[in-house]
Order: sequence, then structure tokens, then C-alpha cells
Amino acid sequence: MKIELEQRGRYLLIQAKGRLDASWADHFTQTLLLQIRKGRHHLVIDASEMIFLSSAGIRALLMVYKELNIVHGSFFITNPTSFVEQTLSTSGFQMWLGKGFPEDMPAAGIAGEKDAAENTGIQGFILKDDAQLTAAEPAAWHPWQAVDKKRVQALVFEKDTCALGIGSAAASFEDARDHFGEFLAVAGNVVYQPPDEQALPDYLIPEKQFLPRMQCIQAMSCNGEMGHLIRFAPTDTTPFYRISALLTNILNQTGGKSAGFVVLGEIEGLVGTALIRSPGRLSKEREIVFPEIRDWLTFCGERSYSHQQALLTGVVSKTGATFLSPMPSAPHIAAHIHAAVFPYQPLPNGKIELESAIAKFFNGPPPLAVMHLTDDDRPAVGLGESALIRGACWFSPLQNPEVLS
Repeated sequence: MKIELEQRGRYLLIQAKGRLDASWADHFTQTLLLQIRKGRHHLVIDASEMIFLSSAGIRALLMVYKELNIVHGSFFITNPTSFVEQTLSTSGFQMWLGKGFPEDMPAAGIAGEKDAAENTGIQGFILKDDAQLTAAEPAAWHPWQAVDKKRVQALVFEKDTCALGIGSAAASFEDARDHFGEFLAVAGNVVYQPPDEQALPDYLIPEKQFLPRMQCIQAMSCNGEMGHLIRFAPTDTTPFYRISALLTNILNQTGGKSAGFVVLGEIEGLVGTALIRSPGRLSKEREIVFPEIRDWLTFCGERSYSHQQALLTGVVSKTGATFLSPMPSAPHIAAHIHAAVFPYQPLPNGKIELESAIAKFFNGPPPLAVMHLTDDDRPAVGLGESALIRGACWFSPLQNPEVLS
């Protein structure tokens, strides 16, 4: 089979020539799924030269159709040969068929006007102009203090909250002492990394009257509405976006005000650390240095989880604070960010709603990892900072940035 692609306005025209059978089904599917991953969500298949279609080929078409349904795209097969038309009609898929091209598809050789996202890779939306977040730091453990039971906070995470820190889902301090690890919470959903190199992340989802609860030794939370949305996608000159670039964009749009944010994006590479021993095991405050630090923290030895999906939440400011660390790659920024890694799922284009987008991931395949993002600026061997390829970033300024100081 020969597959030719042509962008016409918002549509991707696919000329499928030859046999769509078991020998070509996987190649066809992967070619089209890659285009969907690149943000092309309106596909028109010209089947005028498709001479054969088997059940394996129908399965390939169905996989593409289902993926487009997830992102609210469109799927259309035009000018089918009589064999292909009969095969699809008798198999119950006649709803895919049509004569001619969509009325709003430009003619051959006319790509159509590109929108701001296609030209620059960045598209902004105002969700609520006056929206703000209220920040709080209810638990303030600092490395490497002994954990005081009296300072541990049992926190409940409402749907209007994004939070990150170190905690445990155990019911009591005694049960939690050996299990404090990194967590993040977004829209009432919590994902938590037990402090064990072999442990998989666990997660809690709000159901009916149930709201996730954590025993926290460290936490920063932001409550309220997200007022802004940034959609970012690769361009010829910008194949991916470093975290510092996204945070700089946030600060530019808030006029330099500190902000809380949530990001869902396809991963170019993550750089970070995670606890592999619970701070609850410390009997007294002391400094932990190399090489002992390797018994407490694991650090990724390479840029990790390429082409999976990251859920990030954090706080960014122009000034450093106890909870925020300056970024060596961008000294004008201080931030604290946690990331949860999920198997890749495509996001719809344009303006999307935070709670429903997050719910889709927590109700899909389980998370793969949770980490505290770091900026590795070591000479020669440093991994740099984390970066994303495409995705969505919601944010609002903090109405009480003094909490960070």
C-alpha cells in the first residue's frame, strides 16, 4: 500500500492506494495514529485507489476512528471503490462513507490559513479573567528534619484543589511513618509514590461522597479556579518546550505574579528524583550527604519516559522561597513541581476543561511513576531540565503570594 498525506486547511487528506489487508494494516494504523498524535484530528481518506479491504483493514480503520472520537475529531472515507464501499456497508460501517470532499476543505495546493497555534506553537485562552488561586502551606517539613507527629497534617483534597508534597495514604501517623513519599493532587485525584525503588505508584479517585485524604509532612496547595489555558505544540523551529519556557510564559501572562499551574503534556524527557526511604525513619535532624543520600533518594540516570504523558502541578514565582527552588537553566524563575507519568493518551485540540481532562487519565491505564522535577545543570554530564512536546497548561495567579516567602 502507498500512503500519501496532504494538509488542506484543518483536514489531513490521506491518499490510500493499494490493498489495506493484514500485511499493511499495522503500517496504516501507525501512520495515522502518528498524525493524530501530532494534533491532526480531522482525517479524510481518499479510497478511490484502494482496491481491496479485508477484516484486518477494517480493524485498522476502527482503531483510527476510536482514537479520533477520544479527541472529538472527525473521520471520513470518500470516493471509495465499489469493492471497498460494499465491504464497509455490509460490515455496518457505512456511516464512514461519503461522496466528494467536505465543503470547507480547500482545493489541492491551498493549505488554508494557519491559526496562531500552527504558526507559533502556542495558543492562549482566557477561561475566567479575574480567577485567582489561594495558596497554603499546611505542612512544612524540610530535609532532613526528624518527622514530628504533631506537625503531620491530615489533608482532604477537594475538586478545586491542586497540591503537591510528601505524604502517605495511611489512616494514621503510626501506619504512615515508613511510607511517606512524593504525591500530587489535581481536581480531587491523588497519585502517590511509595518510598521504594520497586513500588508502583498508587492513586485515589473521588467517588460519590469519597474524597482522597493524605497524611502529609510537606504540602503546598492552591485552591480556586484556573483562569488561563495555554495549548502548546511543536513547530519546525520548536520541537519541544522546556519547563522553564512554559513557566516564563505563565509569568508573562500574569504580569510577573506568582502562579499555581497544572500541565498535561506528551513527554520529551523528564529529569527528577523520588524518595526511596521514608523521612519518617529519621530519629533526629541531621545532614544527609553523598554517598548516604543514595540510600534516601533515587535520581533518574537519563531523560526519562519519552512519549508517555505527564501530569504536572506546581507553583512558580520570580523570587525564591523555602518551598521554591531557583532553576539553574532559568535563574529568574523559582518553582516546585511534581510530575506523575501516565501511558500516552491524546488530548483534544483547543479549549478543554481541566477536571474532565484529568479524570480521563485517572480512569485509564494506571500511572507509571511520580517524581519531584529537578534541573540538572552539572557540567558535561548534566541531564538539563524536563521538557514536553505538546499539551495543555492551566494556571491562575496567587492572590496571597506572601505564603511563599
